[in-house]
Amino acid sequence: MKRFFLERWSGRILLVSLALYAADRAGAALPCGLGFLCRASLFVYACWGLARLGRYLVRRLLWRIRTKLLVSYLFIAVVPVVLLLLLFGLAGVLFSGLVASHIVTAEVDRRAVLLRTAADAALADMTGDDAGARASLERHLAPLREANPDLVFSLWRGDKVVAASVDAPSRLPEWTRPEGYAGLVRANPEDDATTLTGLARRGDRALLLQVPVDERLFTSLEQRMGIRFVTSGGTVRQKGHGVQVHIGEGARRRAVPADEKVGGISFPATPEVRHWADGKSDLVPMLFHFQPYELLGRLSPGTLNLGDVLVKALAAVAGVFLVMYFVALGLGLALARSITGNIHELYRGTERLRQGDFGNRIRVQSRDQLGDLAESFNVMAASMQGLLMEQAEKQRLEEELRIARQIQMSLLPQGAVTLPGLRVSALCLPAAEVGGDYYDLLPLSPTRMGVLVADVSGKGTSAALYMAELKGLVLSLSRIHDSPARLLSEANRILAATLDPRSFITMTYAIVDTATQTMRYARAGHNPMIHLEAGTGRTRVLTPAGLGLGIDEGARFDQILEEAEVRLQSGDLFLFFTDGLSEAMNGRAELFGERRLRDVIESAEGEGEEASVLKDRILAAIRDFVGDAAQNDDMTMVILKVV
Repeated sequence: MKRFFLERWSGRILLVSLALYAADRAGAALPCGLGFLCRASLFVYACWGLARLGRYLVRRLLWRIRTKLLVSYLFIAVVPVVLLLLLFGLAGVLFSGLVASHIVTAEVDRRAVLLRTAADAALADMTGDDAGARASLERHLAPLREANPDLVFSLWRGDKVVAASVDAPSRLPEWTRPEGYAGLVRANPEDDATTLTGLARRGDRALLLQVPVDERLFTSLEQRMGIRFVTSGGTVRQKGHGVQVHIGEGARRRAVPADEKVGGISFPATPEVRHWADGKSDLVPMLFHFQPYELLGRLSPGTLNLGDVLVKALAAVAGVFLVMYFVALGLGLALARSITGNIHELYRGTERLRQGDFGNRIRVQSRDQLGDLAESFNVMAASMQGLLMEQAEKQRLEEELRIARQIQMSLLPQGAVTLPGLRVSALCLPAAEVGGDYYDLLPLSPTRMGVLVADVSGKGTSAALYMAELKGLVLSLSRIHDSPARLLSEANRILAATLDPRSFITMTYAIVDTATQTMRYARAGHNPMIHLEAGTGRTRVLTPAGLGLGIDEGARFDQILEEAEVRLQSGDLFLFFTDGLSEAMNGRAELFGERRLRDVIESAEGEGEEASVLKDRILAAIRDFVGDAAQNDDMTMVILKVV
């Protein structure tokens, strides 16, 4: 009944209220109280609409579980931490800046007093006429010039200048009588140039000493407190209830090194300055750069631990923010509860499913991502039988792959292959059920044998099928061509038309002739062959040029392909291998590499090992290097040893 009333009458009431409100705005005379009722009705509708809109927006924004968890984390942890960091960071910057400003102002006053003291000492030492006074002045100014090369001075006797530097003022103002002055002076109110001035008067003599405000003036402060001068000049004005500081862009500026900018702050100090003409006081901003932690360390005396004071202050502030943290925690728990309620329903449903009740369905309690997950769970329970059938099909495919592996291994040479004067040992270990590595030993005559090692790009069923195709092709071509290069060229011509464009085959083919004691070989983009020369104990790599089979249709392949020949001597050893040996990878993603492979072969040269023993040593070295890491590629090798 309630829903029927809302659907039927709410829209009509809204239209009537809008019409009455428009009439009232147009100046029509409404019955007493009707205008108020229509306004109240529109206000209620506005609140209701905003509530519906807010509810819709909240539902849309919090539909994803990820969003809910992020909002929970935001209220529980991130917001309090950020607020604390901002508060303490701002307080630390302001506090350390004010301390540094006070230190700078005190340093200016101290240096000004020292300057006036030096002037007073020089006046006290002056006796006799003006010539003697100038000589005495030069003795006193010598050490001051060493520290301040830009020192400006002027010695007066009455209104007469006895001695003065080039930039000295032309007159002494009356406001400096009778005590003199020590502090900052600005010659022109419109000029940012500021000087540190010390003026002493003794009798009828007066001595004025001035040094510019620059980095040399604050050298001792930088050494003692780590506060670095940046620039000076500008204006300080009262604006409302605050103070506006404008740093001038004058010439007295010092660059801050990049390594000091990290972790440091710049803060202005505002010592008092007097105008030279009329003695009026003003404030001059000076910008300094410092490291807060370094300043705190230099300020802390040995008998006082400022850390305790900071901890107490931070504890008081932390207590305030702890309340905010618990408020955020409560909001996060409320959101977490809405999540865990649906997850509990999912848990109960999975328990029944685990017990074999595939007809069980869980209730959908919300219209968000968890509600959709519950719907998906119900669909999953209905299709569980199909998953069981898929598992049976997977087991059948695994059995077929096992049979395919047996068939593939049967394509490799079976039993021992012998040739007078030659010992042969070979191995092929696929990384998966079936692989793309292939080797073969082809008897061509009583004294000649073809040896090949090939690697099909990729792994799995497609590589195994290409490997079977290559075996049949090589068996046919080896009876026709006596040249390894010619065999590879013909094989490339045939395979280029049949291989998938994304696949190729690398291959090394050699013909060993024990009658002529030679081995002719060619390489189609395969790994180099390793040759252990008899009696030397050193290995070398045989790398004739060549391109992989199937990459090019023929012209470029034949142009790049090279055929080489090597003489055989008793004790020579040759290793044909695929990249599964050299690129075997351990748990640290390190490759075994050709260098380690050659080291294993060279270490066995002096022991006169048989080919089969060397094969086992190579395999053991690779397994020791790899450790528990899984085999990531097929491993194939053929070892020939001349006896």
